[in-house]
Amino acid sequence: MTALRSQGMAVPAWSKPLIGLSGFLLLWQAVVLVGGISEEYLPGVPAVAQALWVQLTDRDFWTSEGLTLVRAVGGLLLATLTGVGAALLGARYRVIDRALSPLVQVMLSLPPAALVPLAIFGLGLGAKLFAFIIWFAAVWNIYVNAQSALAASEPVQLHVARTLGYGGWDTLWRVRLPAALPEIFTGIRVAAAGSLMATVAAEMLAGKDGLGFMLYDTAFALRIPEMFALLAVAGLNGVLVNALIVRLRRALAGWHDKLAAMAQA
Repeated sequence: MTALRSQGMAVPAWSKPLIGLSGFLLLWQAVVLVGGISEEYLPGVPAVAQALWVQLTDRDFWTSEGLTLVRAVGGLLLATLTGVGAALLGARYRVIDRALSPLVQVMLSLPPAALVPLAIFGLGLGAKLFAFIIWFAAVWNIYVNAQSALAASEPVQLHVARTLGYGGWDTLWRVRLPAALPEIFTGIRVAAAGSLMATVAAEMLAGKDGLGFMLYDTAFALRIPEMFALLAVAGLNGVLVNALIVRLRRALAGWHDKLAAMAQA
């Protein structure tokens, strides 16, 4: 790789993830060929790829995939609004921050899937159940990152804001929130993974459609190649949602990166 760079043939950035993925698939196929695990339970890469192709040509798969993504993204958006909103209130009124702090630490320790049986009795089987479980899985990480970022506002920035006559809310919206955006987006990226996992888990435990339900159905029917193919799709969903969040961050907070690059130049 160093030789390629020295000759002016830099390796494209998009190829680096493919190198890692190719290495993982080769290792997987090597384990299968060695025979340490029966192919009945760990199929080879070609068998999984064939099962994935069959899924991609099935209309029911795309319906389930769409439902899962809509649920995950919808719950993440709700968690972002409430998590960042609560952090803003806590940054403005210290009593709210102190009241939420112990509650958040407790909630972070609770697995969202464990709440599904109780939530079924309270919310029934439907959109409300999924929205609550996904929101619960995502909101606490978003709140913690937003609260930490807002609390770490630069004293110089706050002093300048006061000098310019900004009030408490003006300082919060026009100084502290823009400065906190990079860390807030970090929390959203972490929460996005949790929202996708919670969606699949809820669909497995209480759903009758979606990617999680398909995983449950294929696993207990011992359609193992199909199960691994659906797991691959679940992983790719994470890559897709993360890429969308990164692009949104670049649009809303890309100026942070430009300032950092200027400072290092």
